[in-house]
Amino acid sequence: MIKFFRKIRQNLLMENKTSKYFKYAIGEVILVVIGILIALQINNWNENNNRSKKEVALLINIKNDLEADIANLKRQDSFFAKKEIKAELGIALFYKATTVKDIDSVMSLTSALWNELFINQNTFNEMINSGSMYAMSNKELQKKINKYYSLVEAHIEYIRSVNTTQSTLWELDPAMYPAKLLMSQIEKPTLDLKLIDTTWINNPKTATYLSLDNYLHSNQGLNNVYRREVFRRIITAADNLSASLTEELDRRQ
Repeated sequence: MIKFFRKIRQNLLMENKTSKYFKYAIGEVILVVIGILIALQINNWNENNNRSKKEVALLINIKNDLEADIANLKRQDSFFAKKEIKAELGIALFYKATTVKDIDSVMSLTSALWNELFINQNTFNEMINSGSMYAMSNKELQKKINKYYSLVEAHIEYIRSVNTTQSTLWELDPAMYPAKLLMSQIEKPTLDLKLIDTTWINNPKTATYLSLDNYLHSNQGLNNVYRREVFRRIITAADNLSASLTEELDRRQ
């Protein structure tokens, strides 16, 4: 094609048709410019198409993450619902406890689980790190995704603070030592229980009784009851975001 145009230009020059040569040259330039513009348009279309496909894939991954998290949170909620019921029975028994065996039952019923809240944020972090989040075409959906993961992060920090609070109450309160010593010897009887202070049992005037009472209620209120509230809040938010993602994905099909 280039040789063809070159031959035409040479013929025009040889025939001394300068005006026609310049007109032809201008026409050739215009054709080249049009060709470049078309190539750029095609390239832009391909880039936009690839970007759109990548965005759809990421949205699908986020939706899958949400569905997996919802299922996991429902399982945890069911588990902590049972712990909540047992803890309630344990607290009621604590006020009636008069023997070491009673306290053993109380501690068994109110046993705490200080696990962290895990939410899969891999896809979200990938979108942030790659810039895909900021390039999303649906800005309203972008806001919803950011809002959801901000909520998640806040609750993750809350659960961590609960774990720290409960750990501090159990591990660092010196008044809890008689209760901890008693429990360790019940589990591994290497010492005569008669040598351990148990005068705090059913004695609200003692520091150990008051500290254990506070710990049991804190564990029930924060570690069980409110933890389940956190689960339900995230589940509701995840359901709403999942519905928005489904709507967006259906629109793009």
